[in-house]
Amino acid sequence: MQHIIKYTDRIISVFMALVITTLCMNFPMKSAGSDEPDLKELAEQVIVLVNEARAEEGLEPLYAVPYLCDMSYVRARECISTFSHERPDGSMFIDLVDYSLVPWAASAENIAAGMNTAEATFNQWKNSPKHWAAIMNPTYTHIGVGVAYEPNSDYQWYWEQLFIKLDTNVCPSGELSGQYIPAKYKIVPKAAGDLNGDGIIDSFDYVLLKQYLAKEVTFNPLQTESADLLMDGAITYSDAAYLKKYILGEITELPVKIF
Repeated sequence: MQHIIKYTDRIISVFMALVITTLCMNFPMKSAGSDEPDLKELAEQVIVLVNEARAEEGLEPLYAVPYLCDMSYVRARECISTFSHERPDGSMFIDLVDYSLVPWAASAENIAAGMNTAEATFNQWKNSPKHWAAIMNPTYTHIGVGVAYEPNSDYQWYWEQLFIKLDTNVCPSGELSGQYIPAKYKIVPKAAGDLNGDGIIDSFDYVLLKQYLAKEVTFNPLQTESADLLMDGAITYSDAAYLKKYILGEITELPVKIF
């Protein structure tokens, strides 16, 4: 990884590290082992998996739409009591979508239950020809995904995918409000030591590394690579020590090769 900008004011950097560390001790971050699942994060993981699979087949990615994800969450909650493509009131799943907001020409729904990870649920759909056909349909343009968790229900975990082909006669731009393509990783380091992905190596990265070592946060694979400053395949307090030396200006390059 390339060397990038760092703060030059060493005193401020060290002071900030001490202040932030103290604040984190008094107000600990949510533990990586928390019992509360991040349902929106799980939903985005599903969309990433869908688009990766479509890319392998040369298909265009589907745009995630916040409104469709909200409606998908409603459908996932409805599946707790009525595991069906019909809603509890007897109407069809697509009737939940406001046509004035999403003028659709075609739609499909995948539902699943029982698995607690995006990968396992995605594999359920992958192993079902009808569900997989919806994921691989080249005419769909937009997607919403919702995940519901109800520990006292039959299956506990409920997942829904909502696929939409826009009616371009009504929506000639082919775009919906807020549409986006989710990235696989929320944080993408720009270089070794840039653990929060802001393009600057400073005390915030040092504190984040200390939190990782204390098992208070987790790193994605790109952060893990960025944190291995000694390039020895492990992230230890030695990496944190060298990151601190870099911030203080005692060393001038990262990563550090020790021979």
